[in-house]
Amino acid sequence: MSDFSQSNSKSSNTKRMEDLIDKAFNATDYYDRVDAIKEIDDQEVLRKVAANDPDYYVRQTATEKIEDQDVLMQIALNDSDYYVRVAAVKRISDAKILAHIVLKSQEDYYICKDALAKIKDDDVLEKLIDEISDRDIMKTAVEAIERQSTLKKIAVGHEDFYVRSDALKKIEDQQLLIEIALNDEDYYVRALALEKVLDPEIIVKVAFEDQDYYVRNKAVAKIDDPAILAELVKKDADFEVRKKAISKIHDRGLLEQLLIDVEDHYILRKIKNKLSELE
Repeated sequence: MSDFSQSNSKSSNTKRMEDLIDKAFNATDYYDRVDAIKEIDDQEVLRKVAANDPDYYVRQTATEKIEDQDVLMQIALNDSDYYVRVAAVKRISDAKILAHIVLKSQEDYYICKDALAKIKDDDVLEKLIDEISDRDIMKTAVEAIERQSTLKKIAVGHEDFYVRSDALKKIEDQQLLIEIALNDEDYYVRALALEKVLDPEIIVKVAFEDQDYYVRNKAVAKIDDPAILAELVKKDADFEVRKKAISKIHDRGLLEQLLIDVEDHYILRKIKNKLSELE
């Protein structure tokens, strides 16, 4: 190709791009502006369109082509339209910028959810949990953590029992779960941990010894030994726990013996009802 032809080609391309940019800024129909933006890669042009176009779809289209993380952060934080903000979040990969967006956008759960889903740094997520004020967003942040050691730290040490509970749901370490099931100060956290404990001896220990009926009831639900269940019917102080134990006994002989051993009229009625079910 001659120098003259190359010059003409460059001139033609430049003219075409100038026309596209003019169209992106000035076309009356927003569809025409969108079509122009799809062919433009100039980051400054895209930034200006994303910041200033009156139509959300035009701004969204421009945002989907922007690469600068700081520019995207400003769009995610400041654009008036949800879909434009989401488009910006989806283009951001920097964990710290995403964390900043979460902290500044807590009035918008879904923006925070999308941002948290993109944070793969558990250290950033752990720090974020201490700074988030919204309960649902905090829960989503805990659920995004994958590293077991971080989850253990939160489950054992966080001041908010809801946060500890959320972390517990992702923990698989049996020794830690046992420790929490036996020792945590909050009954609900103990119960959650117990639900994941596999050791039958620990489950029985909790059924007989935990101070809270709710936790004991959860333990009874995991016990199948009829002799142990019968002992709980005789010894537990709470009628809900005893009722749960009765419901799991299918041995008529044991139930008939309980009619002799138990004095509580309500519990006796439950035993008789269970015997009737077995007829």
